[in-house]
Amino acid sequence: MSIARALGNALSGLTATARGTETVAANIANASTPGYARRDLAVSAQTAGGNAGGVRVDGVTRAVNASVLSESRLAEAARANAATRLDFATRIEEAVGIAGNTGSLGSALSDFRTALSSAASRPDDDIRLTQVVDKATALADRLNAASDEVQAARSAADQAIASDIATLNKSLAQVADLNRKIAVLEADGSDPSSLYDQRQGIIGEIAKIVPVQEVTRTAGAVALFTAEGAVLLDGTMPTELSFTAAGQVTADRTAGSGLSMLVQNGAELTQSQMKLYAGGSLAANFAIRDELAPAAQDLLDDIALDLHGRLANPAVDPTLTASSAGLFTDGDARASAADKTGLAGRISVNDAVVESAGGEAWRIRAGLGAATPGAVGDASLLVAMSDALDAATTATAGTGFSGKASLADRLGAVESRIATTRVNAQSEAAVINSQADTITSRLAADGVDSDAEMQKLLQYEQAYAANARVIQAIQTMMDQILEI
Repeated sequence: MSIARALGNALSGLTATARGTETVAANIANASTPGYARRDLAVSAQTAGGNAGGVRVDGVTRAVNASVLSESRLAEAARANAATRLDFATRIEEAVGIAGNTGSLGSALSDFRTALSSAASRPDDDIRLTQVVDKATALADRLNAASDEVQAARSAADQAIASDIATLNKSLAQVADLNRKIAVLEADGSDPSSLYDQRQGIIGEIAKIVPVQEVTRTAGAVALFTAEGAVLLDGTMPTELSFTAAGQVTADRTAGSGLSMLVQNGAELTQSQMKLYAGGSLAANFAIRDELAPAAQDLLDDIALDLHGRLANPAVDPTLTASSAGLFTDGDARASAADKTGLAGRISVNDAVVESAGGEAWRIRAGLGAATPGAVGDASLLVAMSDALDAATTATAGTGFSGKASLADRLGAVESRIATTRVNAQSEAAVINSQADTITSRLAADGVDSDAEMQKLLQYEQAYAANARVIQAIQTMMDQILEI
């Protein structure tokens, strides 16, 4: 081997070790950077005239396990979906309150029943009659607050949908722009690894909103589809998504009737077409707004209608007619199953017994339609009201209840369903989080290993020293030749 060839081999080795050291340094520096993929230096033997000619640097490659990355994105979408549903279920359970806890709906009903019993033992005591009105008002207020919380959750979900769509549009535009930039760098022979990392991070954020599948295209570009097949980006222009937030959502507003659906490329999607976007936080928020929250509202409305009907019965209070409102009213009128939606948010105590509204508390004893206080010792209406609450009556038509049960038992069933929904959501979230964590660990195993990178650094150091000794030996030989 000639001195010139030996020198060329050594110099190529130094160049390769310098690039390798830079790669290791970049890996260690970005070990915790989201979306960063480990870099590996690709080298091969350089030949000249069939003889070895040193080391050729072929480039820097990104170490990414595509199948695990795809699983990770689907898992993150499922995690976001489960977390959103769990947050809603927890919020509604807190609004209704845990059975037996102070401030719960069940506790308000128990206090009302206790006040009725106390007043029945001393019907002549105006303070006890006033306490019945106060506890009835507190019960109505608890129903109102729970209903308001359900509708607030729907409003929050509606706003979250708008935010998700804005993020999707922005992120898809960024991916399309990165596709173009990567294509330019690929054509120039430059290293686009940092842009690949940036694009991977953006797609990861998209996956939390809607599960995505990535398909590689020419020149380093990618196309994005939802897990169910909807096109998000395939080419230079992303799919245009839009959504109009409703602002404040009320119980009477439903999907397609006061509430917007997702619009794709100018066309509003139907309920069946929305399945194309199932799986992430976007689908969870649509489910909360259009399915889960209305179901919770129905339960509260059923309880409100049952409460109203028990005390508006002329058999309980003979001073009432079939069209009269009882102790509890729907906007000062009698409630009906036909107009049940949102009743829990509207129910209130009849002004006839509220002193601040010009009413008289003695009507709790004498009857809502009574013209005079009657006998102060007559507790028959108070007893009848208490018995009506405790009676196992047939479910009111138009409600979701069945069979015979007391009001407390029906409320217990509602509390149980709401608590079960939260427990199921929590269990599902725990399973999904465990699966997602496992996949994330598998993905991290292909990431930067600091110990392995330090071993590579030692190898590069040894290679550098070997090539440096070759150059030093060549210099010594040249010095001896020049001295001859």
